[in-house]
Amino acid sequence: MPAAVTLLARATTLLDEDHSLRLQSLPELGSALMATGDFTRADDVLTQALELAATAGDKRLELRTLIEREFFRTFTHPESSTEELVSVAESAIPLLEELGDDFGLAKAWWLRSEADVNAGRWGARAESLERALTHARRAHVKRDEATIIAQLAQALAYGPTPVAEAIRRCRELRASAPDSPAVEAAIDSTLAGLHAMEGRFDEARACDMHARALYDDLGLRYLRAGGHSLVSASIEMLAGDVDAAVRELRSGYDVLERMGERGVRSTIAAFLAQALVAQRHYADAAEFTRISEDMGAVADVVTQAVWRSARAGAFAHAGDISGAELLAREAVELQASAMLGLAQVLRLAGRSDEAGDLADEARERHERKGNVVAARRALAFLAEPVR
Repeated sequence: MPAAVTLLARATTLLDEDHSLRLQSLPELGSALMATGDFTRADDVLTQALELAATAGDKRLELRTLIEREFFRTFTHPESSTEELVSVAESAIPLLEELGDDFGLAKAWWLRSEADVNAGRWGARAESLERALTHARRAHVKRDEATIIAQLAQALAYGPTPVAEAIRRCRELRASAPDSPAVEAAIDSTLAGLHAMEGRFDEARACDMHARALYDDLGLRYLRAGGHSLVSASIEMLAGDVDAAVRELRSGYDVLERMGERGVRSTIAAFLAQALVAQRHYADAAEFTRISEDMGAVADVVTQAVWRSARAGAFAHAGDISGAELLAREAVELQASAMLGLAQVLRLAGRSDEAGDLADEARERHERKGNVVAARRALAFLAEPVR
């Protein structure tokens, strides 16, 4: 990817400002810059591309660039509303259909699915990405095809799809692009998290290390620091190695901070706070919940739920049970996976029966997903003696 940035940048300097090939290259350069984490340069390039496309009257290129600008906004201004994102995608789709632009449609359907990520609608996210993948394959754009496959695999892992089925589908997706190292990295990263849910930690870590090496070789610094650090940390949290999870999350957070990225960083801050609570570093945990609260999009239910759950844990151990319960209940309203956190707060409040009911419901949810390790953890909570 760094080599692609260099070649695209050189190409654009060799052509006249209004040359059609230069206009087509600028959005590609902006996209490549985002993949390497150079968001400052990407902003300048995409701004220029949009102005030149509008001046040239190239509607197809203008729509593509508008879509790239919305991706940029999700990375750098996650606190803004998703309404504009949805509006740009849904307005562009019929226009791109009229133009017969499969490449643009792949990007538009992918962009549309970003709103579903924020809302935690993983099934809807997967449906939009399946449509995006169809258009990417028609357009023969291998790089975007690889990224869409990566996002689709992630949706299968995070959503309600049972672990065994998600593993099967991930292997199918990898087989559909056998010569793509980017697809191999993405699928191995997702499989790592799925194997950890099954309790197969040696296999999970092997997949994780292989994906990490591929991301480094490809120069995909943003993906390596963002989504992959979350997967690595989730493996270690399930394995019970909290210190390793904290190291992974701090490393990813620091890299994204240097890039100026804010979208995934707000999510990493929330999960880092949660890991720090498990590490009993409550002051540090509270600080990262504040960072996540300040940066995170209001519509990003995962981030909003996790930082609330983490802060509830910090409050509870500081003796503020009522404040902890309020936050923990808000977290559960946003995302049901926060149930065990609320159960822990209720147990500290002496309400063991309520805590037990929540833990039992959490166990059932994890069993339906096939997350054996999380289900066992909920079962262990139920078996703990009440103090």
